[in-house]
Amino acid sequence: MRITLDDAAIGEGLGADVPPTSLTVVSGAPVALAVEGDERPLLISMLLGGRLKPESGRVLIDGRSDFADLRNRTALVDTPWVAEPSAGIDLRVIVAEEFAFAGQPTGRRAVDVFLSRHGLEEYGSLPIRSLPAGDRIRLFSELAVLRDEVDGIIVTSPERHGAGVEDWYEPLTGIADRGILVIIVTDVATAASLTALGAALPADLTTASES
Repeated sequence: MRITLDDAAIGEGLGADVPPTSLTVVSGAPVALAVEGDERPLLISMLLGGRLKPESGRVLIDGRSDFADLRNRTALVDTPWVAEPSAGIDLRVIVAEEFAFAGQPTGRRAVDVFLSRHGLEEYGSLPIRSLPAGDRIRLFSELAVLRDEVDGIIVTSPERHGAGVEDWYEPLTGIADRGILVIIVTDVATAASLTALGAALPADLTTASES
């Protein structure tokens, strides 16, 4: 899978929410994409996942402009405001909802088997805020790829939960090893840590100057 931003922008000039940005990400090692700002990581994630169309430029999947295909084949993982569950919801409820999206049985037994397989059965009746940050990213990513059509995930700002990079990078590497495109939209410092662990960088990355 290959996703390309070709001078994709939201807004224009000095006040652009996303200045013209070009990059290409492909399946292989997880890709660390450094994005700074309060809202820009969210907006870049939504562009990459086809949830938001650029006001100028293009977003391509495998060289084609096809937003429906891009939306169907990607999943946003723990993206603030968009794919972030409320902190007080029980973990079993969240898993059952994701099972429903994936067309899988949503009963208590199926949910508990899944949680047990991932070593999280003790958290089933607890609110999602009780789940350690590394397990949170791992679980949400595994739930996202249950959907047959999904072969790319965009994990947004995982550093905000405070866990060490190692706590969640290794599970994401395991997902990438299955041929699934994994994009980690994060801050500069975390991206540097990820590349030290073996993460790839986007190809042909350019961002228009805002000054």
